[in-house]
Amino acid sequence: MQNETVIQKIIDVAEDFSFPYQTPDYQKAFRIWRCKKKNPYGFRFTKNMNESAFSESQAVSMQAPSQVEQAVLCKIGYLVGYSLILYLVIENVLDKIAVLIMHFLRLEIEMVFFGESRLYGDQNLIFWLSFLTNFLKYLIPACVMQSVLKLPICVSVPAHIRKPSQLLGGIALAMLLSIGLGMLGVSRSAELEKYRLISEAVGSEDHRMIFYILATIFVLPLAAEFLLHGCMFQALRQFGDMFAITATAVIVVALTHNIWDALRIGLVNLTVSYYLIKTGSFWSAVFIRIVHEIYMFALFCMETYETVYSVEWWLMLLVPCVLGIAMWMLFLRHKKQNGVMPENHTYLNIQEKLSAFFTTMPMVGFLICCVLLIVVTTMLI
Repeated sequence: MQNETVIQKIIDVAEDFSFPYQTPDYQKAFRIWRCKKKNPYGFRFTKNMNESAFSESQAVSMQAPSQVEQAVLCKIGYLVGYSLILYLVIENVLDKIAVLIMHFLRLEIEMVFFGESRLYGDQNLIFWLSFLTNFLKYLIPACVMQSVLKLPICVSVPAHIRKPSQLLGGIALAMLLSIGLGMLGVSRSAELEKYRLISEAVGSEDHRMIFYILATIFVLPLAAEFLLHGCMFQALRQFGDMFAITATAVIVVALTHNIWDALRIGLVNLTVSYYLIKTGSFWSAVFIRIVHEIYMFALFCMETYETVYSVEWWLMLLVPCVLGIAMWMLFLRHKKQNGVMPENHTYLNIQEKLSAFFTTMPMVGFLICCVLLIVVTTMLI
């Protein structure tokens, strides 16, 4: 009887997990990835009807499944922590090294470190250096995680949008958050430095300015989502969607380095995570992030240039937002939506999972660095 009770409590975490909004190809590839014997980042305990212990693929383990889940979470925490520290190094060091090299090459660019460090000189060089720094700080850590985790591409960046109607709600909510919270803190936002670089290059040719705007509003969100909701988010989903959403939100808020941006970006990230799951597609996250960036750029222009701070600009911002929300509410009225996400259960509760993930040495170091950067940034604004 005791052995039967133990067996009944065992969760087949690879086979019993359900991702109803994902394609069959996604679910099959995810299951195969988790069940690989040599994959240290896959939590894959299954039932072994002949033993009172648990089996990890074909090898019997005498550890309790909760201990193994904690061990796998710690391994992923180490990988994510080191990758995010790499993010901070690129963000805070790469541009300074590049300025020294370009100064040695006698290019017209300098950096002043009094108070908030600023770039001066050729506006084209300044823009591209800042853009590449912002792009690479997302891309390189994401590529590191992808190369180590070895997630199939159809899992790390699922492409098919299974429920396009859900995406409309995410876009409408992103508009509302951008207007409601963005207008309150746009003048104190450190995250909008990339838009200030565009405004300082207003003397450039029109086609070049358009390219700058497109690169900032469309390319950077793609790189950011590849880091935040690509392989990292998908690997964390094996411990439950609520855990993946919560852990990603904490990381995103830490990466803002600015208390005026934290609430807005945190809520936008929760929106992105939720609708990524509901639509089953990585591209939904990218679309919602791009809509947010478009609205923040428009708010920045209204804050910076008095000539566009007018009723017409407010209408340009508010009308799509109101129409999007109205269309979404009309859609909900005519078609009942199941807004509850099925939660897959494992052996640890969400507090234990967060503790195991965030108390690894690299994650603790990353969070401490972020807190220090928040303090410094707040003092400089």
